[in-house]
Amino acid sequence: MTASLSRYRRARLAVAVVIAALLSIGTGHVASAHTDFDSSSPTDGEVVDGPVAQVVVNFTNPARPAGDGFQLLDPTGAVRSPSSIDETDGTSFVLTFDPTLEAGTYGLRWSVQAGDAHPIEGSFRFDVTGLSPTAAPAASGSVPAASTPATTHPPGMDMTGADHAAMSDDALDAFLDVDSADIGSLAVGRAGRTVSMLGMIFGVGVLAALVWMLRGHRDELVAQLTWVRLAGLVVFTGGLIEFAALTETDPTASLGTMLTTKPGMATALKMMGGVAILFGFHQRAGRIIAPAHSLSAAVATESAPHTGVRSPPSARHVDRADEHRWTPTTTAAVGLVGYALVLVSFWFDGHTVSEGPWAVHSLVNLVHLSAAAVWGGGVFAMTTTAWMRRRRSERLGLAAMVVRFSSIATVSLAAVIVAGVVMTWLVLDTPGDLFATPWGRILVAKTAVVAVAAGLGGYNHFRLRPALEQRPDDPHLAKELRISLSIESAAFVTIVVLTAILVASAT
Repeated sequence: MTASLSRYRRARLAVAVVIAALLSIGTGHVASAHTDFDSSSPTDGEVVDGPVAQVVVNFTNPARPAGDGFQLLDPTGAVRSPSSIDETDGTSFVLTFDPTLEAGTYGLRWSVQAGDAHPIEGSFRFDVTGLSPTAAPAASGSVPAASTPATTHPPGMDMTGADHAAMSDDALDAFLDVDSADIGSLAVGRAGRTVSMLGMIFGVGVLAALVWMLRGHRDELVAQLTWVRLAGLVVFTGGLIEFAALTETDPTASLGTMLTTKPGMATALKMMGGVAILFGFHQRAGRIIAPAHSLSAAVATESAPHTGVRSPPSARHVDRADEHRWTPTTTAAVGLVGYALVLVSFWFDGHTVSEGPWAVHSLVNLVHLSAAAVWGGGVFAMTTTAWMRRRRSERLGLAAMVVRFSSIATVSLAAVIVAGVVMTWLVLDTPGDLFATPWGRILVAKTAVVAVAAGLGGYNHFRLRPALEQRPDDPHLAKELRISLSIESAAFVTIVVLTAILVASAT
């Protein structure tokens, strides 16, 4: 009771810190910081007098060229790159073209990467008026030819001779069509983020369950420690996939350049953290000890009728064996640092980077992820333990396991809700964006699945736990608990998948 009260007070203090931090920055809503196209000069469809030496493209927040960057299709069907690009503060790109743009219709296509690693693409067209360039008579003397950017023709646009005189509208439309651009990097990034999040959520949660909740046979505890290590491998794999997506988005970027960006830093932290977890949580990273008193034995004893007949030695041995617990040693420090790196990596990923004050959003994100991990990973640990006990036809200790987890889950759920509401407030401009933006609609779907998981947790606590305390050997109740926990674990997998999609969705 004292331990539960202490955990509750610590959780309440953490929530108070978050609220105080929010109040310290004022009560007004922070302006949205999502990077998007703002304007251009010339504008889309504008007719300007030639010759044109510069084209300006503006974004709402800093971005950097990615992939093909900026490309121009001229009236001859040639694709030109700017002679130089002045990025200024990263929000305005001044594209200089030499030779200048003479009379004709032009199309400009751009591809940039926002601070949160979201790829952004777009295009526009404009017309330049004036006399078409003609060949000038050769001047006397020898004058070295000025170097000009290389020009190419897009696939399917090999124009020669008279075709160069007038570029067809179909060719220009094909060049400006960015809707059909390759979305492979985005899909790969979401897959990698899903994998790394699954590893983090279930790894951190199972580790927390090992320390605070699980009491069982030695082989059960060793199995859970194995899950913790495997989670590190999963996190590393997810980070590697995310890094591959980043290189696909901007294949020209060097490794050093990639690591200086926040998305590159996030993937590097995940990979380093995953390796530290895999090798840090070895068998000597903790000790398995058996307490003097057994909570599950107390539950079983209080619920059993007082017949005056002592339990057989074999039964008492099984019950005592169910009370081993795992505690970390100093050698677990490497693994713990690994999980800390993984949690910190999410400070440099997604809307934490692009929305609201970064320090506040990072803190709230840490609370949200940690609480979700303790809740979801705890459910997974209970699920695997319940199925292991089914294989040995043992049902003792299930009620006590639910009792221990209930107080932890309650605090975790409260923290998830509070932090989730704060993050939503930071990301969305208006409540109407919940249904008007992709981010809002996915959040609504995620919230619905969270409600299902919370409902199953409430059912386990208020319905199954009291019944198991009264009838700890009832095989039907044990089966019902296993099924309920399995569905709840599947719900958490769905939540993680939706979260990975949410991170990469536009607001």
